[in-house]
Amino acid sequence: MSTTEISPAFAARRARIVEAAARLFAEAPYADVHMDAIAAAASVAKPTLYRYFPHKELLFVEALEQTLTQLRIEIEDIRAEPEPVERRLRRMIALILTRVGRLAPAIQASETASSQSAADSRRVLRQGFRNLRAAIGSIVAEGGRDGDFAPVDPDLAALAILGSVRMAAHARIGAHELSDAVAELFINGLRAAEARSRRAAPALTSGAFA
Repeated sequence: MSTTEISPAFAARRARIVEAAARLFAEAPYADVHMDAIAAAASVAKPTLYRYFPHKELLFVEALEQTLTQLRIEIEDIRAEPEPVERRLRRMIALILTRVGRLAPAIQASETASSQSAADSRRVLRQGFRNLRAAIGSIVAEGGRDGDFAPVDPDLAALAILGSVRMAAHARIGAHELSDAVAELFINGLRAAEARSRRAAPALTSGAFA
């Protein structure tokens, strides 16, 4: 790698290309996003674009990784806010569903482009969702400690929530309705488990002293 390639100018241009590509992949079907359009959106010449990214598949994987990294940062910001735990969990689910939902068609299309592209996309998704799982598990655990949620396994709860989000992202109804449905399903489930625990305790006490 030359001195020019590791210079701040090179890194800044590369970041601008990835940002432009991520925006276009979220706005249009994968097949409709051409390298010409990405070069124009990033304000670089097409030969310059190919110098950084020889083909669209490689650029898409990079854009996907950046999107998931930015999503993790925003999710961590939500987790750190002083809002009630239910409200924060709802916002997390809505944000993840919106971002992943926008890219879902492109993810599916890229996985058919080549076996390497499919493998790279899956690797990036696994790592991205692993990071998101930690944040969601943390807020579920917080709700359990504070008594807002039942004491469930936070990691399993996070896996279930993210699995539902990934499946819901491929549905063809509005993201708002989907996020509300997914959030309601899990939050009501956590509440219901908590309510069952509370109802069981008095019953056990009554039986013990009958």
